[in-house]
Amino acid sequence: MRTLWIFVAAFALCSCVEDVYKDPQEEPGNTEYNDFDFSTVASDINLEVGYRNMGVEAAVYFEVYDENPVEWTEHSYRKRTDIEPLYAAYTGEDGVFRGKVDLPAYMKKAYIYTPAFYARTLIEADVVNGTVVATDDEPETRANGDDRRTGGNGVCYMVEGQNQQNYRDTRWKTWLGTYTREGYVNYEYAGGELSIDNMGDLYTAHSMVINVNHDCPERYRSYQDLYLNEQAEIAVAFLGQNTCWNCSLGYYYYRETEGVPENLNEAHVILLFPNTQDGKWTNNLNSAKATRGIERGTTVQLMYYPNIAEGSQEGATSVFPAGYRIGFVLANNAWSERVAGFKGNNLDRTATSKGLSVNGNGSPYGEPRTAAYKNTEEGVTIISFEDYHDDENFSDVVIAMKTNPVDAVSDVPDVDPDEIVTTTNELQGIYAFEDLWPDNGDYDMNDVLVRYHYGKLYDIYEEVHAETFTFKTFSNYAGNNNGLAFTLPEGFPVTRGMKYEIKLPEAEDFTEANFTYEEETHTFLLTDNVKTNMGAEYRVTLNYEKPFKLEESKVRKAQVFIYKPGAGDGRWEVHIAREAPTSKMDDSYFGTGDDSSNPGSGLYYVNNTNYPFAFFLAGATEDDLSNLLVPENESVPISELYPQYINWSESKGAENADWYKE
Repeated sequence: MRTLWIFVAAFALCSCVEDVYKDPQEEPGNTEYNDFDFSTVASDINLEVGYRNMGVEAAVYFEVYDENPVEWTEHSYRKRTDIEPLYAAYTGEDGVFRGKVDLPAYMKKAYIYTPAFYARTLIEADVVNGTVVATDDEPETRANGDDRRTGGNGVCYMVEGQNQQNYRDTRWKTWLGTYTREGYVNYEYAGGELSIDNMGDLYTAHSMVINVNHDCPERYRSYQDLYLNEQAEIAVAFLGQNTCWNCSLGYYYYRETEGVPENLNEAHVILLFPNTQDGKWTNNLNSAKATRGIERGTTVQLMYYPNIAEGSQEGATSVFPAGYRIGFVLANNAWSERVAGFKGNNLDRTATSKGLSVNGNGSPYGEPRTAAYKNTEEGVTIISFEDYHDDENFSDVVIAMKTNPVDAVSDVPDVDPDEIVTTTNELQGIYAFEDLWPDNGDYDMNDVLVRYHYGKLYDIYEEVHAETFTFKTFSNYAGNNNGLAFTLPEGFPVTRGMKYEIKLPEAEDFTEANFTYEEETHTFLLTDNVKTNMGAEYRVTLNYEKPFKLEESKVRKAQVFIYKPGAGDGRWEVHIAREAPTSKMDDSYFGTGDDSSNPGSGLYYVNNTNYPFAFFLAGATEDDLSNLLVPENESVPISELYPQYINWSESKGAENADWYKE
């Protein structure tokens, strides 16, 4: 057997160095063929993702991975930068997604990740009989709809009478009312003009504006208290948090002409929420639940006390005068009952006023630790806080402020949720081609290697505005000159423009390129010779005139192939097994050499061996196929580099589906 491999390798190596294609009529092909399709894809997996225990109903952006995409840091999860999602989507407004997706056949476990601060960061679920069911937890037991924890014994160290040494620097007023031993307030807003409609949409929009996978955009970061350009009533809704700390939140106000208070003592802070732990911290859900003291959506109306500087509540009113600024401050871990393992007494204060945010030593922070913007659709201002540990995502505690009249605050950046789109970059896998078809070649499967990413730009309504198809080539040692192309299924929507780009090897950015689009075949010809810019990335973006929903939320698959001008008007194309060529294909190649295709029966690119002419390796990365790129492995059959390959092939995919993920 070893002698046979040496002969095959020597012959193939010789044949790969000349750009020669035989007359397709010279040699008849085989009539028998291997009926295995060499597919590495598990099609139409039933995927259900359910975030039913968020405390709110909102659409959630999520991503699917084949390995754990997060790492645990001292205080939180951190998204890994060396891994890419295989699929991404939004749930419905009820927090549930149901659809059919294609996943790599090797997957036995799926990892569901979301950057949304209000949903469980990571869910693991098994792939069982073509189904993945991922839920955030078992439904909690609720009595008469009340989700409040009882039996607490906590106090807020920020108020008078509580003698925790580390919290004596300031004392906050409890003039709004009383609160329970768990931290729940007894002064919730009863409802009316200041109620926030469509609160679920605020959550979804916020996760798009401030994506915790990235640093908070600079335009929203600010040391800026909210200016009232007219007299107004004000209410604040607690949207949620995702942090290990049990913090307290207060508010203050001052006349614009008098300037920012010199310190928090001079600010006369009023306690708003004694305990901002809502029990949803996903890293330690049980401990977080045991210390929670607020429910998401809890709303409180603010009060204005004209004589607060004298310590008097006389003249209290719900109407704030024009010309005032409203500020907020978060006191880290100021509630006495705390999440297990995070019991530190910290002097850190995060305030919206410059100079009032201080670290554990009492020194002011230089950079803003709050972010603010106005959601123009709902007419509310969103304020996000960084707490003790600054991870730059500004989503540790999030509140929404509504005024009556609605436009009383106008000096923060406006955000229209309808104009925000999410951009995905989903790894599909790697195509591997032999370029001696219709002859079998040397089975090293590295004559052309192409990594394929799919991306979409879509909104909170799950409507797609644009799609991107990106292909990266890898260095190889084939002698033939092969073109690279891909085709899309018929019927994609009318575009308002196609954008063609290339990122050359060693370049940092994509630049404009000129590709050829064949309308009659729905084919994009990216290059007529991949060796011209070996290692380059080719990207096609389709911008649509009217947003649309992908059928069943599935990724629209590009069919990648290599090509070369053939005899006459046709061309030579190599596709993966069983995939039909374009109408430009010269059919006279079929059934010659080692090819067993039968176009009349719809059978293409098959032979009678355990090796295809080309295949698509779902979920494969460059690291997975690094063996194919080593110069010394040129002309070495793939079965020698990946020992489990033969068993996978002979079992027709039933065994060792992860052979290339070794």
